[in-house]
Amino acid sequence: MSKIPLFVLCVAVFSALPARSQASDPNPDADAKSVFLDNHRPLVEHKGKPATSRTVTGKVVDENGQPVEGAIVTLTNTKTHDQREFITKRDGAYRFEDVSFTIDYELGARHNDLLSDMRKLSQYDRSPKVVRILQLGAKSAAGTTEARKQTTPEIKK
Repeated sequence: MSKIPLFVLCVAVFSALPARSQASDPNPDADAKSVFLDNHRPLVEHKGKPATSRTVTGKVVDENGQPVEGAIVTLTNTKTHDQREFITKRDGAYRFEDVSFTIDYELGARHNDLLSDMRKLSQYDRSPKVVRILQLGAKSAAGTTEARKQTTPEIKK
């Protein structure tokens, strides 16, 4: 058996491959010297360390969906009942940082005599960025009692 030089073997293999036709070229008008390397895939993101705490953000809105300035947003630890508060600015936005993954929380807002529904944040939700929209609309307990007294006539015996 004779030894064939590697170069001759490579030339023989590449010459046997079918030539690329012009019909399959996606851009036949392109200059043959230019090279198009974009494959429209997102860049590979390197996964870093997992987050050790989460951020809770959102907006407080009224019944019409308009932002409410000056609403008090309360984040309550359901186990210890510790509370953190944030007063919304003109855009109705609030933000709580360094919120633990291992604790359940309740989130609610109030403005004057209006309240939002309480929203729960579970320790089983592993999202590092939580967004909640709080809509004001329900009357506070004091507000509903006052309203009930005004609309319900007293029964005299």
